[in-house]
Amino acid sequence: MSVKTEIKCPDCQSPIFIESNLLLAGQSFKCSNPNCHTSISLSLSETQKVAKAFNEFQQIRQNAVEQAQKYE
Repeated sequence: MSVKTEIKCPDCQSPIFIESNLLLAGQSFKCSNPNCHTSISLSLSETQKVAKAFNEFQQIRQNAVEQAQKYE
């Protein structure tokens, strides 16, 4: 599962649109403001930490969905 979200640019506060799978694959994302040249990415060492946290989140989410289905 890939999550699409946005964060504020640290320089100009415009949105930076990111997709979790691409971020974990090492892609960088540019600020949406054409006058700002800021981009963000994860360092290689942080990618593994974020991937682990994201996988744990997915497992928690799946467990919650399964529990909710039991009560439908």
